[in-house]
Amino acid sequence: MALARFSPFETLLLKSQDQRQSAELLLLAWVFVNKYQALDEDRRYLESLARRVHHVQDLVTLIEAARRTDLGDIQLAAEVLLRDNAATRPAFLRQAIVLATSDGALSLRNHHILRFLADLISVAPGDFSHLYQEVTGHPLEAPGDPSRHAYWADAPSDSNEAASAESSSATADTESAIRSGWRERARQRAERQREARQHKRDQERQQAEARQRQQEAEAHAAHEREQARLAQERERRAREEARRREEQRQQDQKRYEEARQRQREQAQSGAHGDHPPYRVRLALLELELDNSASRIDIKRAYRRLAQRHHPDRFHGQSEWRLRLASQRFQRIKNAYDLLMRDA
Repeated sequence: MALARFSPFETLLLKSQDQRQSAELLLLAWVFVNKYQALDEDRRYLESLARRVHHVQDLVTLIEAARRTDLGDIQLAAEVLLRDNAATRPAFLRQAIVLATSDGALSLRNHHILRFLADLISVAPGDFSHLYQEVTGHPLEAPGDPSRHAYWADAPSDSNEAASAESSSATADTESAIRSGWRERARQRAERQREARQHKRDQERQQAEARQRQQEAEAHAAHEREQARLAQERERRAREEARRREEQRQQDQKRYEEARQRQREQAQSGAHGDHPPYRVRLALLELELDNSASRIDIKRAYRRLAQRHHPDRFHGQSEWRLRLASQRFQRIKNAYDLLMRDA
């Protein structure tokens, strides 16, 4: 019952979840109804804005309130806009300019409405002209003189419903020119958007190629590092193998010299009754055995020494080393044959 004294816009504002956007929507509808030619694109634009604030069902109410030019509603919307955050006002003014000039021409009424909105949100005339040129692509013309009769004749009037045939024809030509201008601007805008998308795709492709080249270079560098590491590892193993073989050769040579020395010492000490014959003693020394060795000890010693000094183990070494191993292997075999025969 209490809501009956409020206007439709005031009632809508009281129920709105976002009063600032509701006020902006009324002011944009005010611009919409004062265009030379309201396009379908303009209405769809308003519907998209209304959908954001859940006012799609109330858009007709807002347009009717704007069409009546109820200054009380306009003033209330302006107060709501001023009460809210100032950071959002320039974006609203840009929306109003786009809507007012979407048909390619700015009506006389919208000229003053836009200036009123710019003054309302504290945008200086120079800044407003710069913003208008930035949005539309052409400078803002000076407004007409309201004191001249021609000024009011240019604006649409609800009271002047009957127009002459010549005026209707001129209006139709003007509307056709406006639509053509809007279509041309739309085509140019679409062309710029296509070029921007193509440029973006080209940049993305170039960046992808650069990333691929970088990845390939990194993979090549990693492969080179791995090859160098493997080469160093092979060289280190070769040095270790050569060192091990040299140590083994020195040990074998030392044992051989020790055995020869023992043989010489035993030969110089003379034969005793409890010692075996000289050739047997030499064979035992060759197999690194003493006089008490059994046949099993002889066989084990032979297998051990034959495996250690077999010439095949020294394949790939120097000819001298191979010849030395062959001679030692032959002495081991001869000593074994002699001991097994006499044992």
